[in-house]
Amino acid sequence: MQFDVEIGTLSQWSGDGIIVTVFQDEPLSGAAAQVDHALGGEIQRALDNKEFSARYTLHFAFYSMGTLPAARVAVVGLGKRDKHKLDRARRAAADGVKDLRKLGAKRVALTVPAEGLDLAKAAQATAEGIVMGLFRFQKYFTAAADALWEDDFRNELESVTILVNDASQLETVRAAVERGRILGEANNFARTLANEPGNKMTPLLLAEQARAMADKNGLEFYVIDRDKAAELGMGAFLGVAQGSQNPPAMIVMRYWGDPSSKEGGVGLIGKGITFDSGGISLKPADGMENMKGDMSGGAATIAAMQAIAQLKPHVNVTGIVAAAENMPGGNAFKPGDILRAMNGMTIEINNTDAEGRLVLADAVAYATKELKLSPVLDAATLTGAIVVALGIYRTGVFSNDDELADTLYEIGERTGEKNWQMPMDEEYLLAIRSDWADLKNSGGRPGGAITGAWFIRQFVEKGAKWAHLDIAGAAGIGEAKERGYINKWGNGTPTRTFVEFVLQSANGKG
Repeated sequence: MQFDVEIGTLSQWSGDGIIVTVFQDEPLSGAAAQVDHALGGEIQRALDNKEFSARYTLHFAFYSMGTLPAARVAVVGLGKRDKHKLDRARRAAADGVKDLRKLGAKRVALTVPAEGLDLAKAAQATAEGIVMGLFRFQKYFTAAADALWEDDFRNELESVTILVNDASQLETVRAAVERGRILGEANNFARTLANEPGNKMTPLLLAEQARAMADKNGLEFYVIDRDKAAELGMGAFLGVAQGSQNPPAMIVMRYWGDPSSKEGGVGLIGKGITFDSGGISLKPADGMENMKGDMSGGAATIAAMQAIAQLKPHVNVTGIVAAAENMPGGNAFKPGDILRAMNGMTIEINNTDAEGRLVLADAVAYATKELKLSPVLDAATLTGAIVVALGIYRTGVFSNDDELADTLYEIGERTGEKNWQMPMDEEYLLAIRSDWADLKNSGGRPGGAITGAWFIRQFVEKGAKWAHLDIAGAAGIGEAKERGYINKWGNGTPTRTFVEFVLQSANGKG
């Protein structure tokens, strides 16, 4: 899809559709008033008659019937002006383009709803919302689907034009829209990877996707295979993988934005369990199909590295994905087994379904001990406990550095990938004390997200700043309802959080 930024007004723009944004409980003004005048006052009439309240998340679309050069109009509520923020601009753009796509539009236009906001940030958010809002995973539909479902599910937009009324704003908005496009496309790349079924996204196939991305974007790339992992002592990672016929892959992608620096740089780590059956501690059948998305943290890591390579911040960044399948079988690791991780710590296995923390243990140890990375962020669909605690709207953040956690909170408020710091009182560590080894891999249900984070923390090299993002709820695995730019399954969280953190780090704020 093509983006254009031009000088113009919505009421005079000629194309398939325009998007008008409206604040709640106030008269129409600006572009909305101009469009409404051309429509004979229809929008204001709907507001006056309470047919449309302009409350945030409400929107509708209709044909202009020749009253405007544009054939279709989408009207999107922004809510009350004093509550307007970047994420409302992001969602408004998504709702508008999806409404127009449903009516068959190909070329659409809109303005940036920047009232009370920084124009560049609002333009970036608008572009992100458009790109992410239009995402649909239709790779495996065939011509049979067209015959079966006679609706609009194949409609696609061809171009979106962002209109500004001041020539001095053109370059600012163009640059911001380009950043938003890069971030939105990276987020959609993560979604695509997560949506792939387990038979089409094994650890080695995920590695090939990462390799192709790295080659295209000039990143250093290598894979730690089974033999190399054994040489490095990655017994926790290999233990999870030993029940599957599909070999594991520790995927490493390196961006050298500051090659003169002697520091290792920022580390981004993702859990890459391409399918999680639970292993010997087998999961229930209900919902197990969603476990193709247990590599969502890994998908976000690969996608974030794509955006970082394209945005070119002046900082070194390494992305690591611990990719494996967790399957039952004659060679599978078992409850009661004891594994030895890369840092030498021994782990009693009391639940093979607590496997994500095991692969992350060796990935975090490799990042902080071998590569000397700091700060390090890891993302994982780790625990059902975080879903109970925070639901689907926030990621749980666990960190050994409060300033790092505060930065992630602030980033989440801007990106819409909202974060919330969770406690890490030392008493919780007692739950993973083992009678047979240094640690056991599960502390049970009480405080499960916290004890999972404490487990990973044991493999962070002393002195390294670290944060763990438990995205089990926020990544949208199993979610079945669209919300603006959030698609109905596997939404790409925390791709943009990772990228924004790196950009801030490059500016000395990370």
